[in-house]
Amino acid sequence: MSNHNPQDEFFIGYLGVPPRLKRFLLTFIPVLVLGVLALAFLLPTVHFDQFNLGKRTKVPEFEGLLIGNPSPHLLVPRDGAVGTNSDFSLYLLSGTGKTSPKPAVLEQVDQWVKLKGTPFHRNHLTVIATRSAEPTEPPTSGPIQPTEGQSLGEFSLTGEIVDGKCYPGVMKPGRTKTHRSCAIRCLSGGVPPVFVVHNQAGDQLYFLLSDLDGTAVNDKVLDLVADPVQIKGEVIQYADAFILKADPATYQLL
Repeated sequence: MSNHNPQDEFFIGYLGVPPRLKRFLLTFIPVLVLGVLALAFLLPTVHFDQFNLGKRTKVPEFEGLLIGNPSPHLLVPRDGAVGTNSDFSLYLLSGTGKTSPKPAVLEQVDQWVKLKGTPFHRNHLTVIATRSAEPTEPPTSGPIQPTEGQSLGEFSLTGEIVDGKCYPGVMKPGRTKTHRSCAIRCLSGGVPPVFVVHNQAGDQLYFLLSDLDGTAVNDKVLDLVADPVQIKGEVIQYADAFILKADPATYQLL
C-alpha cells in the first residue's frame, strides 16, 4: 500500500514551483541574504586581526639619524605639533625580505642618512622595509641628537612577542600561532622583535626589546614567539616609543 499523499508537493521542472515551496523560498532567501550581510558587519569586530591591519604608506624617502641598538631604527625629527613632547619619531628598520637592512645600510649607523624604502604602519608602530641609505647633512635647525631615554621604572608586563615587520602590515594577521613560523624566520634574519601589550582599555602598547646590555634579543626569544609571555624589566621612554629592558632568560611563558 502506498503512503503517498496526493496533497504532498513535489517539484517537477516542467510544472513549475509548487505554491508551498515557493512561499518557503520567498521567505528563506531574503533571510539568508540578510544573515550574510549581518556577518559582514559583525566579523570585523570579532576577528580583529583580519580587519584592524596595518597599512602601506606612500612616503618613499626619509631623512633621519640611523641607530643600531637595541634594533635598527631611524629617528626622524618632528615639529612637536602632533600631541607629543618628543623631538623625534622612531621608525623600525628591516630589509626588503625577512632580514635586517643590508650591510651597506648598517655601516652608516650613528650617521644622518637619506633612507629609501617602503613604510608600513599599524596604529603608532611603523617599520620601513629599507632598500638603501646614503649619507646626508644634519638639519640646520631643530634637534640633531636624541636625548637619553628616560626610565619610567620597573614593570611586569604580559603580551606577545611579534616580528616588527609582518605585524605592522606586511603580513596578515602578523601575530598568534598562525604566524609563528614566519615570525621566527623574520626574527632569525634580524627583523626587530616587538612586544605587544594590551592595556585595560584594550589599546595596544608596543615595546622594543633589549637585553641588559642594550642590544637585540632576537636569537634568545625564538622559542617564545606567538605565545603569552610575561616580562619583568625596566621601561624606558625613548623618542616617541618605549624600550623594555630585561634579561631574556627571565622571560616567562604563561
